[in-house]
Amino acid sequence: MKLPICMFDAKIGVLCPKCEARLRSGEISRTDVDVSFMLAKLAPSLPFLANITLKKAYEVDGDLVLILGRGEAFNILTSREAKRKLEESLGRKVWITEGDSDDRRFLEGLLYPARILTLNTVWLPDGSKQMKAIIPGKKRRFPVDLEKVKKIVKETRGIELVIRFEREERFRKKPLLR
Repeated sequence: MKLPICMFDAKIGVLCPKCEARLRSGEISRTDVDVSFMLAKLAPSLPFLANITLKKAYEVDGDLVLILGRGEAFNILTSREAKRKLEESLGRKVWITEGDSDDRRFLEGLLYPARILTLNTVWLPDGSKQMKAIIPGKKRRFPVDLEKVKKIVKETRGIELVIRFEREERFRKKPLLR
């Protein structure tokens, strides 16, 4: 397991001077430190944690967002038992995604098990970005809190997100005049 702080610090629960300086400079956050401490304690009881790299941790409305290394998020997301154990152990809802990837893969981690049909990006004149994701199916059957996903994307990547569903998009189009 690789963490934002030293593994020794994570195991004993105290920061060394080097990690303390990184925390004061803002390179790592207090949430990174707290989550690293928790994951180090959980590692012996949850063996799937041995192979992860925690890049960054965020707290959004009381939920934890864990940004993992490339290819590591889907190993946990595809195992319901692993995600459930992690949430039980941390005591809150956990969102898992990849940080070293493009916006599409990042968003697919948050929206798992859904897939994204289309992802469009618009760069606005003020320098910000807005993304529109189209997802197959209907909104009423969707298992993920979309408002929470929008907040997570805004806080972690600084991108406004608009989510639409394929079935809704079809009916939005105006019929041809005859």
